[in-house]
Amino acid sequence: MMTAYELADILNGIQSNIWAAQAIMLSVLSAYLAVAYTVGKNLTTYQVLFINSVFILMSALGATGQMNSIEAATMYGRELSQLRGEIVTDEVRAGATIGFYTLRALLLFGALAFMWQVRHPKSG
Repeated sequence: MMTAYELADILNGIQSNIWAAQAIMLSVLSAYLAVAYTVGKNLTTYQVLFINSVFILMSALGATGQMNSIEAATMYGRELSQLRGEIVTDEVRAGATIGFYTLRALLLFGALAFMWQVRHPKSG
C-alpha cells in the first residue's frame, strides 16, 4: 500500500498529463481548423480524406488516452480517499465519462462540419 504522499504525487503527475493532453488536443483542433479555413476549398478529395483521417485518428487516440488517465486518477484518488478515511462512491463517474466523450464528439463533428462548409459554401 502506498502512502498518502505517494498517492498525491502520482495524482499530481496524472493531472499534469491530462492537462498536457488537453493542450495537444486544442493544438490539433486549431491546426485542423486553420487548414480547413485557409486552404480547405483548394484541397483535392484525397487531401481532404487524408487530413480528415489523421484528424479523426488523433482525436480518437487523444480521447482514449485522456480517458485512461482520468480512470487512473479516479482509481488513485479513491485509494487516497480511503486512506484518509473518507467515504468513496462512484456515482459521478459514469456521467463524467459520458460528458467527456460527448464534448469530444461535438468538437470532432463540429470541426468536420466546418471543413464541409468551407468546401461546400452556400451560394447566396
